[in-house]
Amino acid sequence: MKKSDRPPPPSLASQIGYSLIPKKTVQDRLHDAREFLRVGKEEIDKGRGIADKRMVREGCEKVFHAFVEAAAARIQKYGLGVPESHDQIREGLYVSGPKELMETWDKVFSRLHVISYYRGWLDYQKIDESVKEVEIAIDTMGKLVGK
Repeated sequence: MKKSDRPPPPSLASQIGYSLIPKKTVQDRLHDAREFLRVGKEEIDKGRGIADKRMVREGCEKVFHAFVEAAAARIQKYGLGVPESHDQIREGLYVSGPKELMETWDKVFSRLHVISYYRGWLDYQKIDESVKEVEIAIDTMGKLVGK
């Protein structure tokens, strides 16, 4: 195999986990979190109104991603770098606290990301509960990072 046929070596960030150089500021992440939340809620509402399950699923994923962005802001502000996987987000929330954020992560990861988005099983009561929990968590994380 020639050298040009080989892929480049893995990046430093992929070898050590958390990225040392944040690509976005904490404030950028919080802004993005709030925007993903807004758009996701709109998609869920619109999808329900026109019976478009795909739109509801995509709205659930956007609300989940809102939590991802806010959690990354919390973890980054705490000094752990930028998480690069779901496992690193969970670990970062465990370390940075409060424990309610990790518990919320576990619920919305399961309900919005896995069950609603990937599996397409839409339990609207659980979706509504999860959206409210994400809203509260984003507000909490915003206060914890100073915005």
